[in-house]
Amino acid sequence: MAARIQVRKRRNLTAQDREAGWNAASAPAPLPTYDALRDSNLRQYFESRTIQKFLQNTGWIDKEGKIVDLDKFRGKLNIIEQEFKYAEKTEFWRLKEEEDMRRTIQVKRERALIEAKKLERARKIKEENRIRKGLISAVRNQPTAGMARLNIEPSSPGSRTQGSSPAVTSRGGEVEQRGGGGG
Repeated sequence: MAARIQVRKRRNLTAQDREAGWNAASAPAPLPTYDALRDSNLRQYFESRTIQKFLQNTGWIDKEGKIVDLDKFRGKLNIIEQEFKYAEKTEFWRLKEEEDMRRTIQVKRERALIEAKKLERARKIKEENRIRKGLISAVRNQPTAGMARLNIEPSSPGSRTQGSSPAVTSRGGEVEQRGGGGG
């Protein structure tokens, strides 16, 4: 019996030894790459029209249905990407220049409007001053005729107080007050 016990222990020990001695360490090896487009089991799926259109739109296959090798066309893709970047940059600067031009034109228009308002105001002031000077010179040069023509009521020289002025009425009946020393 002792022989049988030893045999059983060896069997048990060998199974335990095998489990304990199992080593998963191996040399590093790259995993095999999987390409779904080249998988023969998915061939029927990739041959459907909707999937073909999708793959063409995303650039995985060409119009003939051949798989596009991205490594082969990487140089062309880089050139296209650079052209897109250049086009975007050019468009950005064109829009910025256009916006600056609009802003410049708007500022010029605003300045021209302000200048036109200033000129109009100056013209009105000159016209008012010309009319005032004409009235004053008419009153000073021809006191009796000017007063009759403008319906000025003469006042006595002694009754006039400082700061008061005679009432001047034109033929339309409007009354205008004139200061004694103003201009």
